[in-house]
Amino acid sequence: MRKEEQQRLLSILRHGWENDESHDAGGIVRCPVSDFTCPDLLAREQRTFFRETPMLMGLSSDLPEPNSYWVDNASGISILMVRDSEGEFRAFGNVCRHRGAQVVPEGRGSATQFSCPFHAWTYSNHGNLIAINRERKFGTICKEDHSLVELPCQEKYGMLWVKPSPGGTVDVASCLGGLEDDMENLDLANKSHGATQVIPAAANWKLAIDTFGENYHFDVLHRDSLAPEIRGNLQTHDIFGLNYRMVFARKNLLEAFQTVSNPEELPFRFITLSVYFIYPNTIFLADQYAVDILRIFPAENSTNKSNTFHSWYVYDDAKHYFEEGPHSYEERFVGFNSVIVNEDYFVASQSQNGAESELYSHVVFGRNEPALHHYHNAHRMGLGRDQLELETA
Repeated sequence: MRKEEQQRLLSILRHGWENDESHDAGGIVRCPVSDFTCPDLLAREQRTFFRETPMLMGLSSDLPEPNSYWVDNASGISILMVRDSEGEFRAFGNVCRHRGAQVVPEGRGSATQFSCPFHAWTYSNHGNLIAINRERKFGTICKEDHSLVELPCQEKYGMLWVKPSPGGTVDVASCLGGLEDDMENLDLANKSHGATQVIPAAANWKLAIDTFGENYHFDVLHRDSLAPEIRGNLQTHDIFGLNYRMVFARKNLLEAFQTVSNPEELPFRFITLSVYFIYPNTIFLADQYAVDILRIFPAENSTNKSNTFHSWYVYDDAKHYFEEGPHSYEERFVGFNSVIVNEDYFVASQSQNGAESELYSHVVFGRNEPALHHYHNAHRMGLGRDQLELETA
């Protein structure tokens, strides 16, 4: 984000810290627990959010050079993403036009063509069918009519976006809803892919997203992990269409204000943690060393299981911290998971059990949890459902 926006947010955090205040949503909302347990609702969510809506897949460095590819099955649709021989980003349904087998195994690599493991029908990385095994014996078909199904996609601001169903276009600026400035100034095109993992959780996919929706819980659940580093119950609040941004203050924020005389020189990324919700299912974190992209999906068509596909991308000026210092790329996952898996997702699974207990009908999002208000109302808006009612009394 721009310097002036950073200074505005830092001023809000400083004022909130010194006055023991955080953003006030103006009231509470009650969310029915059926939002986490209803199979019919899940079916609607899967169709709308994970078939018909453009999704952030990753960053440009996931396809670092011409002829690189990445197969992703996270949404339930196998998607083949390539940087073709001319360097253009393309996306295809990873489904052979012969008998529907998956053409390319899940993972990453480099190739100019792909051969289906079932009958060796072969496609170029432009998606064209270029060879049919024993074509004379198979029979005559028009190769041009049997290319891989191309999916709408766009690469912009160093971000890779794909709509998992054919037809239409992807407009990244529209998807970001005003976050273009933030993403452009993060220089995402020049972030290096660090590592990727998948984190399962015994909780509804929205409950997994909710764990990234407030820091009200930091001084309790994370008292020995995050609380020593980040001020709890203090956040900024900005809505960008269906997306959301909040910024947390690190414990060195006030010290930075006292030691840096020129506000424009305050080291924003070293004294904050920026948390973005990117509709419909992505949490995007920006800290002092890297950006993390966490794409959260239902798992096994279940209301009470989810998978988080987590990739992180390191800043160029922080590579030495992992490559030359005492820390490694893999060790970052160890520290990350000690918080997310052992604390956040553990409690999320308990919340799922509570939702299924039939002991109560609603959960409550407080006036100091504005991001949760937004997350759930954004999903409701996407499905054409009524917004959660704000109780101001």
